[in-house]
Amino acid sequence: MQVPFEQSHELFSTTATSSATLTAPSESDQLGSARIRRLVLPVVRQNPDRVLQLVNPAKEEDLRRYLGDDLNVDNLNKVHKHLWFAGLPHCARALHHQLMIGRKIVITERADLHLLWRDDRLFLKPLPDYLLSYNIWEGTLLKEQRLSENAKGFLLSYIWLIRRKSDFLIAQRENLVSKDLVWEQWTAFSTAIFPNISPDGLQGISPRYLYGELRLGRLNLIYRLCHNTRSFKTFIYGYLEGYQAYSSFIVQNFAWVLTAIVYVTIVLTAMQVGLATTELRDSVLFNRASYGFTVFSIVAPLGIVLVALFVLLILIIFNLIYTVERRHAAWNKYQTVFENAAVKPHKH
Repeated sequence: MQVPFEQSHELFSTTATSSATLTAPSESDQLGSARIRRLVLPVVRQNPDRVLQLVNPAKEEDLRRYLGDDLNVDNLNKVHKHLWFAGLPHCARALHHQLMIGRKIVITERADLHLLWRDDRLFLKPLPDYLLSYNIWEGTLLKEQRLSENAKGFLLSYIWLIRRKSDFLIAQRENLVSKDLVWEQWTAFSTAIFPNISPDGLQGISPRYLYGELRLGRLNLIYRLCHNTRSFKTFIYGYLEGYQAYSSFIVQNFAWVLTAIVYVTIVLTAMQVGLATTELRDSVLFNRASYGFTVFSIVAPLGIVLVALFVLLILIIFNLIYTVERRHAAWNKYQTVFENAAVKPHKH
């Protein structure tokens, strides 16, 4: 494995002495070492248990763990053979095209949500500065195959998204790429990496990036049905929890009921008109159909309401159990907090 660009094309470096400025670079600035920015990495990460941890970029293990979490797309790769149901196996559309079709860009810092869309929202993870650093590639990203594949795939996704200057300006406006870069730098960098990340054969690239945009609603369905991911938790939440209140859950999952009620109303009205005609009034078959559909229109809404209430009850119980478990875990881990003098008199 080798770095997908020469060191002369890097745009950020851990050894550079100049840091990013608050003003836009002037047109007189030339490409090269004078424009290389000092790479500044985050110093705090959140582990899977939602606990904050300090990251020391000087420690190889800390840096490797941080980069591995930041680029992790395992949640998509484990259902890769079903991703055809959520998206097409070709490159994502450029940023200007995304805006043209009415999509709103939503920032996410999860690589496994990058290029997922729902309704008019498109989730995009900003391009990390460290992917433009030769030192990071050589010292960390290439040390592990999966990490290298995820990094190359993510870099490829931004070649998809930023093809024209308008795309580049949109990316900067939406805080997807560093505002310290200029269009000339990006084109030179893209030219350098394009032949080295195998955009045709996709060798050495994470399988997730065979697909561009993925539909989140269908991905939720895949997670609920696939034997690799099927569980009670994924049945409730799917791939990504799409609601923050129970009312939102009802609206998202039972909005179709309103359409069904309108259709039933139209059919009942048509049957009523039909029974008033001489041709259908004496028809035994039509009378039986009208009777059956009338009974169905009375029972079906009741059944739907019961199902909705049952699902809502299960959801409430599941969330309550999860909340209590997390509370007990916090009690055991942070006993000193619960024994603090500020709350001890109010113990109950």
